[in-house]
Amino acid sequence: MPNIPTPQDVALFAKSVKKWQQVLSLGDWRIEKGMKPAKAAMASVEFNDIARLATYRLGDFGAEKITQESLDKTCLHELLHVFLHDLITVAQDPKSSQDEVDMQEHRVVNLLENLLTRDSNEFK
Repeated sequence: MPNIPTPQDVALFAKSVKKWQQVLSLGDWRIEKGMKPAKAAMASVEFNDIARLATYRLGDFGAEKITQESLDKTCLHELLHVFLHDLITVAQDPKSSQDEVDMQEHRVVNLLENLLTRDSNEFK
């Protein structure tokens, strides 16, 4: 039996998209919900690089219970794909210079450094 998000779940997911888009500094991306369901996945994301558009789709959560937490974690997972997309694209392009790759790598490292050290005193 399919385990598809309800309209309320979809609204919670959209709220998480806005949260993680801000946390991951993805303001230069337009992130929108697609019309078709994700195939064989809880969620997926597709890219239109020219438009800086990431389209997410929700699918069947299978045995995973759909909760606010599972929706938020799934959303984070998909937005991390968006976050890493530029680095992967530049690194795979044989025409990219090492400076371009380094720039994208530092974008990722700098954000992770800020996020991970923001509350690092909690772990002492």
